[in-house]
Amino acid sequence: MLGFIFFLITLIFWLGMALFTASKPTLVGENAMGYGLGLAFFGLGFAISALALTLTLLIKGNFHWVASGTSGRSAVVLSTWLFITITTFFCAVFKWEWHSNTDLTYPYFLRIVATWHGQIWIPLLWLVGCLLSLNTDWQSSLSSTLIRAPFWGGLLLSGLYCGGLLVGYVRDSAASARADLEHRQQQRDRWHQQNLDYLASQTPSNPIMFLLGYANRFQDEDIRQAAIKKIRAHSDWEAKILALLEHEHTAREVYYFLDGNAVTQKEAFARALNKSLLPLASTIAADIRDSNNLQNWSFDMYGIEQVLRAIDYQFQGTGVDFYPNVYRLRQALETTPPERFKGVRFTIAQVIDGWLQTHKQQTR
Repeated sequence: MLGFIFFLITLIFWLGMALFTASKPTLVGENAMGYGLGLAFFGLGFAISALALTLTLLIKGNFHWVASGTSGRSAVVLSTWLFITITTFFCAVFKWEWHSNTDLTYPYFLRIVATWHGQIWIPLLWLVGCLLSLNTDWQSSLSSTLIRAPFWGGLLLSGLYCGGLLVGYVRDSAASARADLEHRQQQRDRWHQQNLDYLASQTPSNPIMFLLGYANRFQDEDIRQAAIKKIRAHSDWEAKILALLEHEHTAREVYYFLDGNAVTQKEAFARALNKSLLPLASTIAADIRDSNNLQNWSFDMYGIEQVLRAIDYQFQGTGVDFYPNVYRLRQALETTPPERFKGVRFTIAQVIDGWLQTHKQQTR
């Protein structure tokens, strides 16, 4: 009895879908929204009621003729339900909506089947198979071919249709990925050219500070070389960069420059660089105390890692002991934060710990 109830409910949603898509809708404004909601309602209703019907027949053993093994039978029956549901919905969608007759991303036979009312006759085959399987007396009195043919026919046709959908999905995904890759490459090329144009426009009368970031080791080589050329076009360029280390708000630009770019006044730079770490430590401590949004990466952009690399790269053996001030940076990161951020662990702390461990024996 329960199987017949679910069959009738499924039949109602199937008929509703057939009637709803019988005439061409007006796909403009609120009408388009209403049509979409209607498709979703009938499609979802058909899927749920068809699943209930499938499970009922499966549990009661009405599909015993599908396969001898329980697991194989369940896999075939549930796959059939899935294929039928997907085919019914997309046939209903493609009947009146199709991207373009010249766009072959999705196989065109999907459109042809939809215009031939595939949302009606493909699920009908499956429904006939379910109906004939509902009654054991029918199964004994009717030929096995009559019972099985509609079911297997529905499975075959819906499987082919879903295969076409899968092919279209893979093509569409690949096309979207290519388009996204091309868009990102165009953005990178545009930004790259903008950077080159900006550097080309710079003269020695412009502040040297704005050139330093373009010369860091992670820039594209042509941008980096263009920036270095413009920097060295400034008279006394090293003296100007040294002066920037005296001010905390400009020192970070110097950190990025020194990470990968050699200077000749190494002792002077080493002293100024070491001295600049103390106000940086004070700023870090204040930022932790007063912050309303601490994250583990909060201090990754403060130039600390760049400073440590610069020290190892060109300022060893200059007679400057960096260890105490680097240790002050590490202590600053241990400043007690607001209560809600006490679980935050800063990733830059691990970098400093590694540097301190490496240089501990050298300085003690």
